[in-house]
Amino acid sequence: MKKGFTLIELMIVVVIIGILAAIAIPKFSSVKDQAQEVSCRSNMRSLATAQSMYYGINNFFADETGLVTSAVMDNAAALRCPNGAASYVYVGGGTDNYSITCNGVGGNAPHGSVADGITSWQ
Repeated sequence: MKKGFTLIELMIVVVIIGILAAIAIPKFSSVKDQAQEVSCRSNMRSLATAQSMYYGINNFFADETGLVTSAVMDNAAALRCPNGAASYVYVGGGTDNYSITCNGVGGNAPHGSVADGITSWQ
C-alpha cells in the first residue's frame, strides 16, 4: 500500500484554503480602516485637550501655529491622519470657539471633526 495524498485530495485542500482566504481578506481590510479611524479620532481628541489647556493659559483658543509654538503640545505639528498622512485643519484663534478637522483621504472630514470641546464630535 502506497502512502501519500492523491491529486484530487490536494486540489480539494487548495480550493478550501482559497475560499477561506477570499472570506478573510476583506474582513482584515475593514479592521485596518477601523483602526486608522480610531487612531485619527484619538489624535483629534489629544489636540482638543491641548486646545483646552491652551485656553486655560491664554484665555483664547490656538490657531494652527499656536499649539505648535506653545509648550502645551510639542508634537502638534507632527500629528497626521494615519489614512493618507494628511494634516489636521485648525480653525481658531479667538475666545469663542475652535475646530479641528481631519483632512484625510476622501476629504470632507472622513474621520469627523471636533469643535468647542472633546465631546462635540460631528
